[in-house]
Amino acid sequence: MTLDSLRALAETSPAPLPRKQWLLLAAATVVCALSRIVTLARTPWDWDEFLFMLAVDHFDVAKHHPHPPGFPLFIFGAKIIHVLGVDNFHALQMMNVLASIAIVPVMFFLCRELRMQFSTSMFAALLLAFFPNVWFFGGTAFSDVPSMTLVMLAVALLLAGCRNPRAYVAGAVVLAIAGGFRTQNLLIGIVPLLLASTFQIRRGLGRVLIAAVVIVAIVGASYGIAASMTGWSSYAETIRLHSRFIMTTDSFRSPLRPPLWRVAEDFFIKPYQAPLINTIVTFFAAVSLAASIIKRRVHVLVAIGAFAPFCLFAWLMLDRLSASRFSIGYAPLIAILAADGVRLIMRSAIAEALVEAIVLIVMIAWAWPAFADLSHTTSPAAAAAGWIREHADPRTTTIHVDESMGPAAEWYLPEYRRDAAKPVYELREGRVRGAVVTFAHPRDRLWKIVRRRYFEVSVVKPSA
Repeated sequence: MTLDSLRALAETSPAPLPRKQWLLLAAATVVCALSRIVTLARTPWDWDEFLFMLAVDHFDVAKHHPHPPGFPLFIFGAKIIHVLGVDNFHALQMMNVLASIAIVPVMFFLCRELRMQFSTSMFAALLLAFFPNVWFFGGTAFSDVPSMTLVMLAVALLLAGCRNPRAYVAGAVVLAIAGGFRTQNLLIGIVPLLLASTFQIRRGLGRVLIAAVVIVAIVGASYGIAASMTGWSSYAETIRLHSRFIMTTDSFRSPLRPPLWRVAEDFFIKPYQAPLINTIVTFFAAVSLAASIIKRRVHVLVAIGAFAPFCLFAWLMLDRLSASRFSIGYAPLIAILAADGVRLIMRSAIAEALVEAIVLIVMIAWAWPAFADLSHTTSPAAAAAGWIREHADPRTTTIHVDESMGPAAEWYLPEYRRDAAKPVYELREGRVRGAVVTFAHPRDRLWKIVRRRYFEVSVVKPSA
């Protein structure tokens, strides 16, 4: 990377888009929006979704409502929507849908700031939008997709902020908000922030200080309020225990974790189990990565610099069984590399467009069967809890709940008294012999995209 090429990237504006390209961007955004709307999950599915839903009503990190460190601005946004009359699940889901629709224009904006060509920028944006894990989680109540979209916007604004003071301050504000959604976003924003600050400090120290104060104030206030609502001592103890759990269970220090080379495969090559898609994306991304390192291609190296810290953190510290979800945080980098790799290999615009179209068609065709019926399918956890509500009077019925089903029961069955010794019914994950009823989702392609939990949930009536 030469200083001249970096300076050119930082101090010159992208060329204006002609009207035709604006229309194509708008059309791609509409297509993305329609794909999200028709594949929305009908009910919550997983552990963290229930914790987020419980947090909308009663925020308490010590009770893991939500889990540490609290995701305060994500919950705050859902609370605002909830006040308008939207139930907890759909309030959280609405934030995901809005963020999912914004993926295409925000990713395009980021690619433009990296000076990628129009066709490559469009392909990167659509590739990211239709990655199977990004597509699925964008219709749920998780925080990953809103967090990703926000931090992409922050990085794009900060790159524009190298030359534009207003964009610089806006980027600092958005980065701080993204940090209030998920703390990992600060790892992604640090390199673009330092780069933009290096150029802005030449115009005066004041604006850089303002940006620093804004970030500290918003992030500090967000987690300070989370600690205050939980209780300062309880919050600190919960963070300590959660950090210890991650270090001993999820991180590279865990004796149960596979070798780092194997974990790298989970996080960077096949976060979802789609061999053809995994191979295609990895091949083109590897071509771009190798060429950019050898030839010091500044625009790709800047993108790598932004997302590499979180890539390293995820690889070393996070639960590999949830790689499909955690990899969403750096999925923009994978999309950028893959789109750039296509452009490097293809010798003509027609060939490039053809390959891009084939890749998108293959990806959508593979993922669609997993999502086609989500909008009218009740998750096994929700169905099992609903069965208990329908068949058992909470005034006279005691239940026992498996630990893995705790948040779902806390949400759906709060009025039922718990009795582990003599329950009338037990709510258990998995297929259980002799169960009164078992609700199951087929182990189809969704099984290959998400963490493999809660596909079967049973209601058991213990023998006397």
